[in-house]
This record gives sequence, structure tokens and C-alpha cells, in this order.
Amino acid sequence: MNDALLAAGFALGTASMSSAFSLIARRGQQHGTAITGVVIGLIVNVPWLVALTILTWEPAYWSSEAWFWFFLSGITGPSLGRVFMFRAIHRLGVSRAVPLLAANPLFSAGFAYIFLGERPGPYVWAGIFLVVLGCVGITYQRKSDAPWDRRAIWLPLLSVLGFSTSNIFRKIGIEVVPSALLGITLTSFFGLVALVAVLWFLPKPQRPNLKWGKAWHFYGPCGLINTLAFLSHFAALKYGDISVVSPLSSTAPLFALFYSWIFLRDMERITLPILLGTVCVVAGGVIIALKAM
Repeated sequence: MNDALLAAGFALGTASMSSAFSLIARRGQQHGTAITGVVIGLIVNVPWLVALTILTWEPAYWSSEAWFWFFLSGITGPSLGRVFMFRAIHRLGVSRAVPLLAANPLFSAGFAYIFLGERPGPYVWAGIFLVVLGCVGITYQRKSDAPWDRRAIWLPLLSVLGFSTSNIFRKIGIEVVPSALLGITLTSFFGLVALVAVLWFLPKPQRPNLKWGKAWHFYGPCGLINTLAFLSHFAALKYGDISVVSPLSSTAPLFALFYSWIFLRDMERITLPILLGTVCVVAGGVIIALKAM
């Protein structure tokens, strides 16, 4: 199997797991805030990731350059990007937030074009813009639709900005030390450190509640699934260009729509604009997948 197919497979695996993660986060919102969810997820994952990295340690892992890039990736992705992602899911719901988060490819491809010298072909760009077009359809609101806060659209966009920036730093770090495990461990660790540092400056009501309870039952599995998705994303970046991997990873709306229809009928309604927007997002991903093959 060639590298392009491996990258496409890992990227689609990322999309599926990300949607499952969003579903659990939506169900758990009544038990904890966005910051609570992110911190619990990182606390659950960092210890075993560090242990696994130590057990598989290689001398090449001691690279100050790689650690620097993974540090930057950690403070932009797992911290800022993930906090805004949780808030977007809580405020907008899975069926709207996840497709809006799929705008990530446009930012990632643009940054890769400017800073990494990647040159995606016309088919890849066409797929990227289909993804964005789908996001526009998803945000369309008819008079007959249930009311939702359009002002919260900035939440997924800030999340996208954080994750897109993190993708660039992560890609550079992996090129220095091609280890997905080291990358996810350092990114998660530095993300947790950054969040803990920020928490000291937050008012008490906004600080995470880490007491044992239902929040851990929901956000703990969320963290594990998200880490598996993260590892899959790292592996995809190892085998393929970010301008191909990022759009395929963002086909999560297909899975999110399906999961929402089955498991969130009591909380969310799938409307025609959401359905059509999701089709556009998935069509963009298919075009890129075919190009990768």
C-alpha cells in the first residue's frame, strides 16, 4: 500500500473517531464546562502517553528543534483549539459545530502553501472549497428552524484557527523526528501545562471542576477517543501532505450527521441546509481521496 493510501486511511479514521468524541462531549455538557472537559481529557491521557513514550524511547527523540515545534503545537491545538471546540459543541450542537469545524482545511492548506511550500493541485483546492461551501449551508437558518445562537459561530472558527496553526507546527515537528507517539505525547503534555498556567488567571466560577463524578464518566472516554484520533492524524501527516490529510480528516460531518440522527434525536434536529451542507463537505473529501489514490 502506498503512502497516499495510508495517509487517506488514517485521515478518515480520524474523522470517524472525532465524530464519536463530539457525540459524547455533547451528552456530557450538563456535567462540566468546556475547560473541565479538556483538562480531564488531558489528565486521563498524558500519564499513559508519557509511560509508553519512555518504554519505546529512542536517542533521536532528544531533539530540541522537534520539542520546540511540538511545544508550539501543544499550546495552540490541545489547549486553545480544543477549548473552543468543546464550547462550540455545547453552544451549537454536534450537527452544526462539527461541520463548521471542517473549515480547517482551508486554513491548513493556506498556511501550508505559505509556510511549508506545499502546492496542492486544482482538484485538492476544489475539494477544499466544497468543504467550505458546505459550512456556509450549515449555518443557514430558516424561519421554521429551531432558534440557535448565530453569535456562537465565532467559537468553531477560533477552534479552527488554533488547530490549523497547530497542524503546521506538528507537521514541521514530525519532519524533524518522525514519531507520531512522541508528537502526541509532547503536544498533549505542553497543552496541559499551558491550560494549567492559564487557569490561575481565571475567576473561580470559570475554573474547571475536577471532583470525581459524571463529568469524568463522559470526558474521560472523550479524552481517550480524541487521543486515538490524534494519533491517527499524526500517522496520516507522516505519510501525506497536510493539504490532503486535513480535508479528509474533516469529513467528520458525515459521521457526525449519522451519529446525531441515531443518538441525539432528543437534542438536535437534522434540517435540509445541514444535510446539503454536509453532502458538500463529504463531496469535497471524496474528491481529495480520489486524487490521493
